[in-house]
Amino acid sequence: MGNRLQGKATIVTGGSGGIGLATAQLFHGEGASVAIVDLDRAAVAEAAREVGDGALGIAADLSREEEAERAVRETVDRFGRLDVLVNAAAIRVYGPVTEATRESWERIVDVNLLGTAAMCKYAIPMMARNGGASVVNVSSSNASVGRGGMAQYDATKGAMLSLTRALACDHAAEGIRVNALSPGPTLTPFHVRRRMMETGEPFEAAEAALRAVGARTLLGRQAEPIEVARALLFLASDEASYITAIDLPVDGGLIGVRG
Repeated sequence: MGNRLQGKATIVTGGSGGIGLATAQLFHGEGASVAIVDLDRAAVAEAAREVGDGALGIAADLSREEEAERAVRETVDRFGRLDVLVNAAAIRVYGPVTEATRESWERIVDVNLLGTAAMCKYAIPMMARNGGASVVNVSSSNASVGRGGMAQYDATKGAMLSLTRALACDHAAEGIRVNALSPGPTLTPFHVRRRMMETGEPFEAAEAALRAVGARTLLGRQAEPIEVARALLFLASDEASYITAIDLPVDGGLIGVRG
């Protein structure tokens, strides 16, 4: 543990599990005040307890703009400032475009793209007061590397990269850096639970099967959430003070060998 975010107030959306929770825990350990924003009230409360003293849990549906505004307001009310926003909240819709519906498109765009945009809309004016701040949008390696059955999810993640670059251009003069980070295959409890539901396998078997998916990366394994969180910490911190408008792949070489 260190002090790379000492004195900074941060928001992590999607912070109740997986990459988001690992990021919230790491930020707290580096001296940040942390607000965890996610949909499920009980999961948010438990995540705040796991993160530790002073962590703020906010249950919010980010598909509703007013909920994003409330999340930012409650964070600033508690901590008095806002320095870092990590947009990690996302939902998934499975299947090819030929099976998609207007409702499924609207649902995933509302959360993954418009939810991210709404958080930025309300966070950036608060961040600009401090003369320097960082936004990191969690995209996906599959915004750049094609695959089957995930068209709607991957389309929103590709759009997030364009949003990131535009935000970086719009707010550089305010001292706000905006970057994206694109994880590759990452083993999270969400993925294990989903496989268990699909196959009926016990936890250990489902986890082992999912680990094998990482063989398609250059490093031959999936990431652990903390490995992605460490890269998010770098982009959020002053160590990345001359970096903006980039997409940082954290994917075990997936884009390098398949992109």
